Amino acid sequence: MLIAGIDEAGYGPLLGPLVVSAAAFEFPEPLDPTDLSCGTKLWHRLSPVVVSRPPVKSGKLIIADSKVVHRLSDGNKYLERSVLAIHRLNPKYATAPENWNQLIDSLGTPAKTNHFFPPLPWQSNLPLPAFGDSGSITIAGNMLQSIIRDGKTPPAGLWTRVMDVPEFNRLVTATGNKASVLTSITMMHARHLHDQFHESDLLLFIDKQGGRDHYTRLLMNTFPDMPLKVLMESAQESRYLITAPPRPGKTLLVFREKAEQHCLATALASMACKYIRELYMTMFNRWWSLHIPEIKATAGYYTDAMRWLAQAEPEFAPLGIQRETVVRIK
Repeated sequence: MLIAGIDEAGYGPLLGPLVVSAAAFEFPEPLDPTDLSCGTKLWHRLSPVVVSRPPVKSGKLIIADSKVVHRLSDGNKYLERSVLAIHRLNPKYATAPENWNQLIDSLGTPAKTNHFFPPLPWQSNLPLPAFGDSGSITIAGNMLQSIIRDGKTPPAGLWTRVMDVPEFNRLVTATGNKASVLTSITMMHARHLHDQFHESDLLLFIDKQGGRDHYTRLLMNTFPDMPLKVLMESAQESRYLITAPPRPGKTLLVFREKAEQHCLATALASMACKYIRELYMTMFNRWWSLHIPEIKATAGYYTDAMRWLAQAEPEFAPLGIQRETVVRIK
């Protein structure tokens, strides 16, 4: 069975990209639609080298809700160490990513790449690691590798979709609803996982989309002509089972509040999203500080973004920057 999770970062800010990631791990137990405890069992199986909450001791990795990790002292370093240590275990990558472009290229999906629009001026080829040191990441990767050699839950993949402001604005204009944009990327990941791992059962944890409880129509659009069974729908959790004979494996989709607390794969997806957004905002802030030395860095969230815009917007025209490439319309 594969256990996977999908999460996002950057849905609310006024500046910077929306990032949606998926992560998957192999798991030796069979799929049981009535028992979802294997999502948390991933933490137990990796417990010799992974913790699910602070403090982080003995050189272990932390895999948890990205908000929890980011709030730690040196939070970006913890995000980077966990994401890159797991990324380097994938055998299809000969070497660890050395810069932003290599990382984003390696995390793209076959269905949609991360390059729809020309790079914006601040998208430099940021060297990696950006917040920590490569030695620490190598050590963490070796620790994980030793666990995997013992047959403990190897990672099956990590994928990310980065939607920058110009594309975000175009799609929000077309749909009139930014929630639809997030949902469409999430379902793209879900379909990709379903198709790629069709030989195995798949358990997929997704954070509730906009607080909704009912996903039947959305799933019928994503998986047309596939048998779909509604197992439960409630304010806390909604479950759906997809079978597509002669496909050997079944797919169980679980939409749950705070899914990152119930599944290690969703927590890792959450961390990948946050890490990539932090890398992007690092490039963004460095570029603007070169042109407006007195400007303070921003994380892009509304109140601080308005402060930043008051300083930066007068320089848009002199720098040849169009507002719609920097500021979201919603």
